[in-house]
Amino acid sequence: MRLWIVQMNEFDLIIIGGGPAGITAATEAVHLGASVALVDENRHVGGNVFHHRSRGPITGPSDKIETRIGAQIQKDFDQVKDRISVYLNTEVWNFIDKKTISLYAKKNHGIEEKQITGKKLIIAEGAFERVVPFPGWTLPGVFSIGGLNALIKGGVVPGKRFLVAGSGPLQLVVAHHLINAGAKIEAIADAASLTETVATAFRSLTSIGAQRLRSGFDYIQNIRKQKIPIYRARVITKASGINEVEKATIVRVDRSWRPIKETEKVLPVDAIAYGFGLIPSTTLTRLCGCRHTYDAHLGYWRVEHNNQMETSIAGVFVAGDGRTIKGYAAAIEEGRVAATEAAVQLGHISRNEVEHSLAPARKKLKRFRRFGRIIDALSATRPGVLEILSDDTIVCRCEEVTLGKIASAVADGAIDVNDVKRRTRLGMGHCQGRICGQLINELIWKFTGDNRARALFTPRIPAKPVPFEALTG
Repeated sequence: MRLWIVQMNEFDLIIIGGGPAGITAATEAVHLGASVALVDENRHVGGNVFHHRSRGPITGPSDKIETRIGAQIQKDFDQVKDRISVYLNTEVWNFIDKKTISLYAKKNHGIEEKQITGKKLIIAEGAFERVVPFPGWTLPGVFSIGGLNALIKGGVVPGKRFLVAGSGPLQLVVAHHLINAGAKIEAIADAASLTETVATAFRSLTSIGAQRLRSGFDYIQNIRKQKIPIYRARVITKASGINEVEKATIVRVDRSWRPIKETEKVLPVDAIAYGFGLIPSTTLTRLCGCRHTYDAHLGYWRVEHNNQMETSIAGVFVAGDGRTIKGYAAAIEEGRVAATEAAVQLGHISRNEVEHSLAPARKKLKRFRRFGRIIDALSATRPGVLEILSDDTIVCRCEEVTLGKIASAVADGAIDVNDVKRRTRLGMGHCQGRICGQLINELIWKFTGDNRARALFTPRIPAKPVPFEALTG
């Protein structure tokens, strides 16, 4: 895609994030007459779902469905992209006044503007993976499920013998793509029991939709044909090896995912895919000042919004997995709703004109959200899983902060997440607490026995690491 270098830095609508929600919103907004800027940190639009699909293996019905949908939204976007100012390889690192954003373009990409302003703003920053550290998780050969899936879809198979561990439907997805790529899966270790998995499947039948049902059946059949062992109610407790993963230990867990003694099993593997579903990325919505709520059922913080996808800040919208986790089909519909509402507020179209056209999208979203809550409940971690951590387990990889250092900080009087951060540097590294920040409240509760109110790291600029020259202008 050509990168447009424009002189204009004021737009009707700025969209942050070029995944399914972002490019759908951009396409819709242009059709409704808005001037649009689309900013994405990657080299290509499409997000993690679609931009690798053209290179990965396409072998089953689910792959064909995903490919077809991705090709269609890309085609729709390509037809109007000449009317969109597209900023690729570009980080958003600050909000000046809610609608003015600071940009940093990675080297050799020719962005002239350091700031752009929009009358309306859609934040579609997507999601990242929920992980729980375990001894050995920093060894080469340990991948997040989504990270490994992106590699496989991009044509890279980084191992010979794989273990897929964790919980949630992403296990099936990555196993399916590993099989299609010719990889050998030694085992799948699912933290949920068979009873819980079956109960979830029955609850989701009314909201799953034909497309997801067909994809799920395709994944399961593919795994069964390969006769891959599936260990239920198991979590990984250790990865071992000298310079890379050589074996993994899994253990049976009880209903709270607490390890059961003397049930360990060692598997010879050189690659591990590990994760507990996805959680919304709220870095930008928090930095912008949008109100957030912790949803105990979903197991994560989510940004508050109304039926038009508008947040607590007027004119700032959210769409896609940065809101709640429902998948790309829901992200597409949310992007359409957010863009249409922005166009109404901008005066490009009347509200009466859009209410009827948005009815199908709203109907689909009700079903998608119901399904998302069911899947999130299956993926969410349970407190017993923290028992697998030892004092020397690294919790914050960026700053190499161990569980023992966190325990010492709490014993010395650290009372909340930001206090632990100040004392240990946990959350001050490159990922800025996206990984370690998921667990810090639970760890404080574990060490104090006090289930106090949850807190988040205080949002600070830059939202993502940028060179000092970006901050100084």
